[in-house]
Amino acid sequence: MNFCWLFLAVFCLLYFMVCVISVGFRSAFNYVWLFAAIFFAVLFVITEAAKRGVLHVPAWAKIAFITVFVICIAYFLVLEICVISCMTSKPQKGCDYMIVLGAHVKGDVVSKALAQRLDAAYEYAADSANADCKIIVAGGQGKGENVTEAFAMKQYLVEKGIDEDRILMEDKSTDTDENIKFSTKLYISDKSKKVVIASNNFHIFRAVKLAKANGLENVYGIAAPCSEGLLLNYMVREAVGITKEIVYGNF
Repeated sequence: MNFCWLFLAVFCLLYFMVCVISVGFRSAFNYVWLFAAIFFAVLFVITEAAKRGVLHVPAWAKIAFITVFVICIAYFLVLEICVISCMTSKPQKGCDYMIVLGAHVKGDVVSKALAQRLDAAYEYAADSANADCKIIVAGGQGKGENVTEAFAMKQYLVEKGIDEDRILMEDKSTDTDENIKFSTKLYISDKSKKVVIASNNFHIFRAVKLAKANGLENVYGIAAPCSEGLLLNYMVREAVGITKEIVYGNF
C-alpha cells in the first residue's frame, strides 16, 4: 500500500506541472495537486517508517484514517457520476432563453474555455429552429479582465454573426450561482419558459441544478467540450464546487 502513496504523490506532482504549463500560475486550484502530492508523500514516509519499525502507528489511528479515506472516496465518486451523467447533454430545439455562463477573460479576449462555451452557444443560436431564443451572456469583471465577461462574450458572438439585439447582458455576477440567479431575475420573469444553459461539459450538472434551485422549471444543458489534458483537474474542481453549493444551501 505504501508504494500506492508514492505513485499518487508522483502523479499529483506531475499533473500539477501539466496544469501550470497549460494555464500558468493564475489558477489557485492548480495548487490542490501540489498539496495532494505533499499529502501522499507524507503518507508514504509514515507507512514506510511503520513498516520498518521506526514509527508506531496505533491501530485506532489506522482504522480512523481508512474509514475517513473510504468515505471521502465514495462521496467523490458519487459526485463524479453525477457530473459525468450530464457531460453529453443536448437541449430541445426552440428554447426561449439561453444562458451562457461566464469564464475568465484575458484582458478583453475570451479564454479558450469561454470560447468553447460560446461556440456551442453559437451553434444552437444559429439553428433556424432556435431563431427566437434570446441569449443571456453572464459574467462580471474580475482580476486581470479589462472588460466584463458579459461584454467580451457579446462581442464574440456578434463577430460570429449573431444579431446583437438577441443578446442580453448580465454583467454583475462573480460565480455560477450568481450567473444564473442574476440572469433569471433580470430577464426571465416566467419561470415556466424553456431555458438552456451553455457551459463546458463538466459544468452542466451543477449549472442545471442551480437553475432549478432558482425556480426555472424547464432547464436543459448544452455541453461544450473542454481541454482534454485538463479534464481531470476540472472534474476534481467541480466536485469541490458542488460541495460548496451544498454547504451554502444553493441546491
